[in-house]
Amino acid sequence: MYHKIKIMIFFAGIFMQKIHAQDSSPYSYFGIGTFNNVDNARNISLGNTGIALESPDYINSKNPASLTSIGIQNVIFDVGGFLKSNSISSNQGADKRINGNFTNLGLAMRISNKFFLSANVQPTTSTDYQFDSKIPIEGTSSNYPITYEGSGGISNLGVGLGYRINNNWSVGGKIKNNFGTIIRKEIITTTTELEISRNIRYTGFSYGLGTQYNKYFQKERLQLTLGAIVNFKSNLNAKGETIYTEDRDYNNSLTTKLSSKDSTLPLEVGLGVSVLKNDRYRFSFDYTQSDWNEVKNTVTTEKYYRQRVYGLGFELLPERKTSQIFSENLVYRFGLNYDTGYYKVNNRNINKMEATVGVGIPMNKINLNVGYGYGKRGLLNNSAIKENYHMLNISVDFLDKWFAKRYLN
Repeated sequence: MYHKIKIMIFFAGIFMQKIHAQDSSPYSYFGIGTFNNVDNARNISLGNTGIALESPDYINSKNPASLTSIGIQNVIFDVGGFLKSNSISSNQGADKRINGNFTNLGLAMRISNKFFLSANVQPTTSTDYQFDSKIPIEGTSSNYPITYEGSGGISNLGVGLGYRINNNWSVGGKIKNNFGTIIRKEIITTTTELEISRNIRYTGFSYGLGTQYNKYFQKERLQLTLGAIVNFKSNLNAKGETIYTEDRDYNNSLTTKLSSKDSTLPLEVGLGVSVLKNDRYRFSFDYTQSDWNEVKNTVTTEKYYRQRVYGLGFELLPERKTSQIFSENLVYRFGLNYDTGYYKVNNRNINKMEATVGVGIPMNKINLNVGYGYGKRGLLNNSAIKENYHMLNISVDFLDKWFAKRYLN
C-alpha cells in the first residue's frame, strides 16, 4: 500500500504542473474556456454516459451516488489522461494541433457498509488558442494586425460522499473548490509592438447531488438502473490585473488592476437510464440540460443559450467472469454523443457530435480502460470555424483493500 501511495503522489505532482492547456481549440477563447471531458475512459467510450452506471471498480464522476457500488476491493485509485489531434479549418486556412494531458486523479473508498467517500482533482475548463485578426485605425481605412493568445484554465478539487439507503437505492453529494487563472493576450503591431495581458484569477465553490435506483428482474434476467443528478448554480469570483508591455520590454511595463466581471457556473440537471440484459449486454442513455441562458456576466462577447447533451452507449461484457484466455475477459464499448453547445458566435450555434469505441482490460487488482473518439465541433454549414478531432482516452484504476482484519492460525 505504501508504494501505491508514493506512485499517486508522483502522479499528483506531474498533474498539478500540467493541469491546464488541454484543448487547443480557438473556441476556448470564449467565456471561461472550453469545458473538458474529464470522466473515466469507460464513461467516455459509452457516449459520455454514466448517470445511471454503477462503478464497482472505477470512479464515476457523473454521479456521486454510484460510489455505493464499490466492491470488495474497497479502495480505488484512478489516473486518467488523453491524447488529442485537432484539425481546424476556416475560410482563412487550416491548422493541425496535437496535445495531451492528465484529466483526472482520484481516490474512492468504502468507509462503512452505508457510507462511501471520494476525492479527486480535475481540470474543469481550459483555454489554449492563438489566432490573428485586424482592427481598424480610427479615422482611416487602414488596419492594425492583432494576435490573440490564451492559456490557463479552471480546475477543481472535489470531495464526494455516497450513502446507501438500501440494496436498491443510493444517494450522494459532491462539493468542489474551483480555482485557476486564465491569461488573455492581445499583441498589436504598429510602428512598435504593444502587448496587453489580462490575467484573471477565478475562485468559487460548487455543489451537486445525485441518486441511483436499481431493480433486478429475475425472470427476465434484466437489471434496470435509473439515475438523476443536479449541479446547482454557483458563482466564480474574478480578480486580476492588466499588464501593458511595449516592444516586450518588461522593465518598462505598466500593471493596473483589472475590473473583472464575476462569472457563473449554471444550474445543470441530468437523467440517466441503463439496462443490463443477461449479465452481458448493457445499454445506457443520458440527458443533461444546463441553463447557460441565465449566465449574464462574461469577459467576451458571445451570447449564451440553454445547453442540451444526449449520450448513448452499448457495452458487451464477457460471457464468463473469469477465463484463462485473455481475449475472453475483454469488455467492448461503443457510444454516440451530441452536444448542442451553449454559446453563439456571430449568431451561430457551436454544436458538437462525437462517436466513440473502447475496450476494458481487467487485470489482477488493476483495470485498464482505453477509448478512441472521433468528433466534430461546429457542425453547421455556416460555422466560421470547423474542428475535426481524434482523441485517445486512457484511465488506470488500481484496486486495493484496506482496513482488513488480520487472522492468525
